[in-house]
Amino acid sequence: MSSDGKRRTIGFGLEDLQEQLLAFAERWPGSVADDRGRAFVAAAGEGRLVPPVLLAPPRPGESVEDYAGRVDVEPGSHVVLLVRAAGAAFGYWNGHELLGHKAIRKYVVRGRGKAQPTHLAKKGKSRYGSRLRLQNWQRMLVEINERLRSWWSDLGVPDRVFTSIPVRVFADLCAVDPGPPFVKRDPIVTRIPLHVHRPDHEELMRVHRLLANGRVDLP
Repeated sequence: MSSDGKRRTIGFGLEDLQEQLLAFAERWPGSVADDRGRAFVAAAGEGRLVPPVLLAPPRPGESVEDYAGRVDVEPGSHVVLLVRAAGAAFGYWNGHELLGHKAIRKYVVRGRGKAQPTHLAKKGKSRYGSRLRLQNWQRMLVEINERLRSWWSDLGVPDRVFTSIPVRVFADLCAVDPGPPFVKRDPIVTRIPLHVHRPDHEELMRVHRLLANGRVDLP
């Protein structure tokens, strides 16, 4: 629990969601989900409950009671995919069990920290090292898509895919042939609403833990 002097936040895990939903509904009867289906908000804005991102989201305008009656607190199969110019980390979970994971690091970032594809888009070709960086960039994208496709084939199409990928990087990922086994607007794809650091296995596990946590903001 933390406090900023005005509001306090209570974090909770998947196993405590039902208890938190019922307590929230009792304290603020008539609370419904916001227009984005991200959180339940008390009528006067006094309280706010954000369910774990890992679970099915509320429907806009849905009551707390209705959501509590239908939500499954056991996560289904899901993939978490983190991609940056400096590397990628991704994993396939079935419920709480991690069935497969991969972390990739490639030399694709220039000396001043700018990704080679981004540099070329703005400044044109560099004179030194650009070919190696671009080759590594393409290899990394191919390796990501190949591993994802093998998971879709061997482990099955997951129920959800959680992504943290910059717009340009996602476009490059989809431009590779063959591309990823999903499209950006696929209904199973959800953008991760968290700040993500440079992807590696440790960051993958940290993000997954945060996706499994909800919070209640109280006055």
